[in-house]
This record gives sequence, C-alpha cells and structure tokens, in this order.
Amino acid sequence: MRISTTQIFQTGIDQIQRGQTELNRTSLQMGRGERILSPSDDPSGATQVNQFERIIQATKQYQRNIDNTQPRLQQEESALQSGTDLLQRARELVVAGNNDSQTNETRSYLAGELRQLREGMFDIANTKDPNGEYLFAGTKSLQQPFQQDGSGAVRYEGAEGTGSVREVAISANRKIPVGDTGARVFMDIPENDGRVGAEVVNREPGSSLVVEQTGVSDVGGLDERDYTIEFSEDADGNVQFSITYVDENEDTQFAEDNSGNSMEDRPFVAGEAVLFEGRSITLSGTPHAGDQVLSRAAENKNVFETLDAIIAALEEGGASGTSRANLATATNTALADLDTVLGNFSDIRAEVGSRLKTFDQQKDLNEDRLVDLNSAVSEIRDLDYAEAISRFNQQQVALQAAQQTYTQVNRLSLFDFL
Repeated sequence: MRISTTQIFQTGIDQIQRGQTELNRTSLQMGRGERILSPSDDPSGATQVNQFERIIQATKQYQRNIDNTQPRLQQEESALQSGTDLLQRARELVVAGNNDSQTNETRSYLAGELRQLREGMFDIANTKDPNGEYLFAGTKSLQQPFQQDGSGAVRYEGAEGTGSVREVAISANRKIPVGDTGARVFMDIPENDGRVGAEVVNREPGSSLVVEQTGVSDVGGLDERDYTIEFSEDADGNVQFSITYVDENEDTQFAEDNSGNSMEDRPFVAGEAVLFEGRSITLSGTPHAGDQVLSRAAENKNVFETLDAIIAALEEGGASGTSRANLATATNTALADLDTVLGNFSDIRAEVGSRLKTFDQQKDLNEDRLVDLNSAVSEIRDLDYAEAISRFNQQQVALQAAQQTYTQVNRLSLFDFL
C-alpha cells in the first residue's frame, strides 16, 4: 500500500489537532468544574440536568412567592388583631351604656367614643400593604374596597364571589390564598351567630318590652317563615300574646309550640323562653297591648351597621320607659352581633395563622428539595477533578508525542536513504 507524503503530513496534523482539541476540552472542563459542556458530551445526562434545572427554577419561584406573600398575611393578621381590640373596647362601652347609673349625657360620651371606634374600623377595613395594595379588596387590590355615602352608610366595592381572592403557588400542586375579602371579614356576618333573629317592630307608649335572647329549640322544626308575636289583654287586664304567620295562600295562621299546640292567647311571663316552630325567644319588661315582635330567619349584617345601631340607641338615651326598652333591646342585639363579629375575626385570624404556618413548613420542604436537586445535578454534571487532572496529563503527553512525531517525520527525505 502506497502512502503519499501528503497523507503522512495530513495524518500528523490531524493527530495534533485532535490532541489539542481534547486537551482544550479537558482544560475548559477543569475551568468550569463541569463534566458536561454540551449535550453531545452526555445526551442522557444533559437531559436529566435540564429537567432538574427546570424544577430548581420553579422551586426557587415558589420560595420567592412565599417571601413576597408572607408580609402581606402577617399584616392581615395584625389588622385583624387591631380590629379585635377595637371590638372588645366597643363591647365594654355597650355594656356600660346599658347601666342604669348612666345619664343621657354620659351615654352621649360613650356614643362619641363608639363613633371614633367605628372610624377606626373603617380605616382598618381600608388598610394597605407595603406595595400600596388594599388588604381586604380581594383581586381589586388597587381600588379602595370600603366607601361611605352621604348618610354615612358603608358599602363594599371590592371583589366578591368565586376567584375574588388571589392565590399563590408554593409548590407544584399547592396554592394558598393571599388574603380575605372585606365582604367576608366585615360585611357578610350572620346576625345573632346565624340563629333566628327578632326585633320589636311596634312598641306602644310606656311599654318596656325587650328582646333578651333568640335561638333554635328544634332544628328539625325550624323554617324560614316570619312570625309576628302580638300582645293583647284578656278580660281581666292580664297581658297575653299570640303568634301568627301568613301562609302561602296569604291567610293568617296561628303558630304551634313544639308540642303542636296553638300559640293563641298565651299568658306572658317575663324572662321565660317561648318555644314555637323550632324557635326560642325570651322577652322581658312590661309589654302593652299592641306591642309587636317580629321573629325571622337570621340575616347577614356588617360590623358598621352593628355599631351604628348601638350608637343611635345610646344617643336616644334611656330616660323614658320606651327609650330605655329600646336601649336594652339594642344592647342585647349589639352584644350578640359583636360576639359574632369577634368570632368571625377569630376564625379568620386562625386561618391566616394556618396559612403562615403552611408557608413556613413548605419553605423548609422547598429548601430541602433544592438541596436534593442541586446534589443530583452536581452528581451528573460536576467534574471529577482527580480523573480530569490525570486525563489532562495523559492528553498533554500524547499531544507532545504527536507534535514530536510530526516534526521528525517532517524532516525525513528520500535523499537521507540514498
């Protein structure tokens, strides 16, 4: 087989270039500390590294989500605590206002402080986070959620319903709400702890009728009807009452007690619970003929209406028997409603605390996951320096040998053998 001089030279050059390329590649690996410089170095390993790096970047984003959201939830927790402190003070003032030792003047002072507390609650409801977004506006976080009209009535203009609260991803399959709507916190609060409600709708002059308490006596017998409790006098002048409702044919019917007996012309006993149609209502004071009490299904109230009602009752005073009865009824209603609001605040604070705890737990899990992922990437991609140094030395020797061989071959001439 004949080998031309050109072939010999080209073979030598190819060996030198190949050796130089391998040496440069090893040098670059050592400089970067990585075994895989391009997918062709290890296609399977490169694919695994890319998959792990995508998971690492996603996990780091989850960590950023937690870091960015935690302060907002902590601020919500603080706002709810401030609201709780305010409501507890309001409750103390309500109890004090119903004391017989109070005068109209001192009650007006109490009403004034309650009005200030109401303004404080309005400010809490419109709290902003460090980014200038409203805490209780839901997804409409750039719009002030609570507004007052000319009469002072408060309305909610934030987000409501499904999707009204933004959620943040803290793992591949876990999202956490980053707040609560003002509707849930301040507005949609079941009256009387979600039980049936009652109010005096007509009080005759001189009457001191008071609604002390309402509740449920038999859940199975409870319905959504409105019932009217109307007082009258029997032939001997004793106070009695009847309970009626309007049926689907718009006919007036007498209600029944829990034993099925008609609630017609029953003798009134102050402070004794009246049980009928699954409900319980306790009335006190001295009613007059013509007084009427409406018993109905509980409605949703907002914290501002609750405070407004007791402020109005305190400003009316309690000098006369009628106004004193109004104040007592308003006090009982306000205390029940304030307790419901306090319970609502407590429940939401517990949820916020649970979210914060979840953040802490997930953050630790994410940190552990990042350590494992980075370790897996390192095992696949990182360079074994001992092996690389040994290989570098071998490649260096091989390159030098190729260069020396090429030089010697290059010097050969046919005339050397003649």
